[in-house]
Amino acid sequence: MVIKKSQEQKIKEALSKHIDSIYPSKEALENVLKSGKKLTIYWGIDPTSPHIHLAHATNLFVLRRLQNLGHRIIVLIGDFTARIGDPSGRDKGRIVLNEKDVEKNLKNYKKMVLKILNSQKTLFKFNSEWWGKMSAADLLALDDLVTHQQIIEREMFQKRITEKNPVSVREMQYPLIQGYDSVALKTDIEIGGTDQLFNMLMGRELEKVLLKKEKFVITTPLLENPNTGRKIMSKSEGNYISMDDKPADMFGKVMALPDEVILICFKLLTDLDEKRLVEIEIRVMADENPRDIKADLALEIVKLYNGETKARQAAEEFERVFKKHELPKNIEEVPIPKEVSITIKERNIVELLMQLHFTPSRSQARRLVLANAVKVDNKVINDPNVRINVVSGMIVQVGKRHFKKIKVK
Repeated sequence: MVIKKSQEQKIKEALSKHIDSIYPSKEALENVLKSGKKLTIYWGIDPTSPHIHLAHATNLFVLRRLQNLGHRIIVLIGDFTARIGDPSGRDKGRIVLNEKDVEKNLKNYKKMVLKILNSQKTLFKFNSEWWGKMSAADLLALDDLVTHQQIIEREMFQKRITEKNPVSVREMQYPLIQGYDSVALKTDIEIGGTDQLFNMLMGRELEKVLLKKEKFVITTPLLENPNTGRKIMSKSEGNYISMDDKPADMFGKVMALPDEVILICFKLLTDLDEKRLVEIEIRVMADENPRDIKADLALEIVKLYNGETKARQAAEEFERVFKKHELPKNIEEVPIPKEVSITIKERNIVELLMQLHFTPSRSQARRLVLANAVKVDNKVINDPNVRINVVSGMIVQVGKRHFKKIKVK
């Protein structure tokens, strides 16, 4: 017999997981949710990379639960703010992106977000829609609402000043510009990581002043290594697992995570119920082989983004390649056109790695070879001057997870 949950239970569950803090208070938000009023809720992301990594799922899980309660969900793509560069958590300035970089990066964002959110009930917006129309006079009017002292009190700005690292005026404008997005959307709730709190509270203050409206702010925990305090995934550092990684790559990358992050990843990167999470915690505390628990984590994560069948296949592939040391079942075949193959029949290993798109530069290819990370037909190549006689069917491997098969046309 299925017992239907009351609306009050659903509201409590919606605010029970993947949340760090709620401003002004959890109780105040619960009361508004219980009132039956349909709220506008937004989460924003700047397309500073072509990928959305798994750590962002924490925000999307909260959005999905609120979406299931019938509220209006907006995903705001910061195509304008991406060209400014969010200074949050940065001890130095970001590289400024141009419009072409931003357009290239956001190409697959919608597809990745909709792996978790309902496509029929999710509205996508771009903040260039209003910022592209703003005049200098409009921006100066906004500037009058905030003081220099309010902006400069940010901890990371203070850190930079103390260390004599520059803080650009452009970066100081960022919290104000992101904050105004809340005004433009007339939002009731904004969701973001704890590192976004300053920016989100700025939006809360602007809504109070300009709209006479009380905006709620929900912060979600950052995915950090409990032993080091460092972010486990970061777009700017390039150490992340993307929502659109191939199933086998995603599975392998999860298995490569350090053992000490298993539990926090189960809590933040999956939407398992409390009972399952307690079972996982007991297994970790009982010193069960971390590899087995991590394999369950990888299976859950791959299943979330690619479905159960592909997740099982990825698990089998990992077992075959890493435990039994066999070749993957499906290796990407790279065709080499006849006119090109003549020139590379005996190709230097560094050139071959670039030809097969393993690496964009000669220096990186050389480093891989010198690090014993390259195999050709299961033979380690450690001399960057070696020349390879290229033939169809030859398998080139880089690291533990990356294989390509050559097909000479």
